[in-house]
Amino acid sequence: MTSRNAFLAAALAVSLAAAPAPGRGQDPEKISLRFGPAEGTRLTYSLSSVVNVDGKSLLGVDLALNADSRGEIRLLAKPSARETVRADLTSPGIDVNIRLPEKVISQKIGTTRGEPLEVVFNRTGRVETIRNPEAVGGGNPFNVSIPQLLRDYFPAFPASPVSRGESWVETRRLTIPFQGLDVQVNLAITYTLDDILPADDGRLALISAVYKVGVSGAKDLGDTQGVFEGEGAGSGSLQVNIDKGWFSEYRVDFKTDAAFVMKKGSDRLAEFPFSFSAFAEIVLIGVQPPDNIIR
Repeated sequence: MTSRNAFLAAALAVSLAAAPAPGRGQDPEKISLRFGPAEGTRLTYSLSSVVNVDGKSLLGVDLALNADSRGEIRLLAKPSARETVRADLTSPGIDVNIRLPEKVISQKIGTTRGEPLEVVFNRTGRVETIRNPEAVGGGNPFNVSIPQLLRDYFPAFPASPVSRGESWVETRRLTIPFQGLDVQVNLAITYTLDDILPADDGRLALISAVYKVGVSGAKDLGDTQGVFEGEGAGSGSLQVNIDKGWFSEYRVDFKTDAAFVMKKGSDRLAEFPFSFSAFAEIVLIGVQPPDNIIR
């Protein structure tokens, strides 16, 4: 090797040794995912959800239940404090169909007389308060209502900035009917930021969700006690328009095997197994920016 080549080889070796290893000593870019559509923005979401319950009652009666809800929800962003998002919510109607072994119940729920439901979200997208609940009317079958759909099926953004591959956890509680009792469904949701892609209206965050489901609840039956037990799992996906402050798609799908157990002290007297599953999909189908609103 010539002296010139030896010098170049030595210089290259020194520069490679001094360079930081990929991903070491360098913090990956963190992204703030905040729910915060600009004041005056109108968002229209299509919403569909399906809940299925299969099982037998204490008397052996079929408890099969299928409940599906389909319709639109419209949000108008209003002036808000820094850490909250206030929105007027209206709906032309959400069709709710409940199919039981002995009958079918159908009802349309929505805002009445054009009056909005006043909803306050925090910056993670979770519902803080709902005002003017009389705007949605009464008679909600089997706990299906617009406030319930918002609390159960709207996603949660992370409270702190996250980078690709990073996760955050949210917990929430759902209630489903069973034999005239309310079953508490406890969800632990792990969201993971999988990727960030360019889109026509800014950056798009692709997020996956993994659900861990637990069942709880008890009922005093005189000298015995009825206890709900069970667990399940599921998955979902979420797309967030980072620079606009809203989500464009959210899907969730989970299933749980459970049992209603009659106990006397520590003795298990009888078990009545049942299962339930839930699927929900919320898709952004319309955006009206503030500049296009006629005042």
